[in-house]
Amino acid sequence: MKKPARKKSKKSPIKQQQIIVFMDGNGNYYEIPRATLERSRVSESRKKKLAATLKDVPSEFWYIGGPAIPGSVAAPKFEGGRQLHYAGFYLKPTKAKR
Repeated sequence: MKKPARKKSKKSPIKQQQIIVFMDGNGNYYEIPRATLERSRVSESRKKKLAATLKDVPSEFWYIGGPAIPGSVAAPKFEGGRQLHYAGFYLKPTKAKR
């Protein structure tokens, strides 16, 4: 014998958005919705022009010129809020539009 079909819930499923979290050198956190980040993506045609106009681009590594450590590589010291580092993400329910 077949079971009777269950009634479907009238509630719509909860939609969630991804929130990206960044942290600066001063310990401040920044929350940016993933959709905002995606809308801000630089187009292929603009990448070179943008790269040429950037100021204060931190180098990932730099050479230590000490004779005692020839050829050594070390990351430069992190300074203040100059750089943002990825701190993680979380999912947040979106509010329903009424």
